[in-house]
Amino acid sequence: MNKEDLTKEIDKIKASLEVHEDQVKDLQHDLKTATQRLEDCNKPKLTNKQFAELHRVIETSVENFEFNEVDNYNTEFGMEYDGKVYLDNIEFECHADLYEQIIKDVESLFGVADESDDEDASTEVN
Repeated sequence: MNKEDLTKEIDKIKASLEVHEDQVKDLQHDLKTATQRLEDCNKPKLTNKQFAELHRVIETSVENFEFNEVDNYNTEFGMEYDGKVYLDNIEFECHADLYEQIIKDVESLFGVADESDDEDASTEVN
């Protein structure tokens, strides 16, 4: 093979590689989609109305939380050389209170089934 033949061969291989890269990307996307569907098939399903209500309850719960209370935060101050005091660090410490409030509000929206109820429901024949 001469230089021209080798250049043509390289170009052909590069073109073939590009085509296969697109196919691999498509296959990876298909695999990701199928994997997500497999994960989702065992999840409990909510209707659009239930999901909207869940969204509303969480949003309301967060909106009603007292983020303005100073005791909810741990703060650290610093001082510059010219005597100016500045807020060096602030950390929200009441995350447990927030998620407990959200859980309480969500529980008031839905009934919680026992595990035995779930097993009975899955073995029922319609």
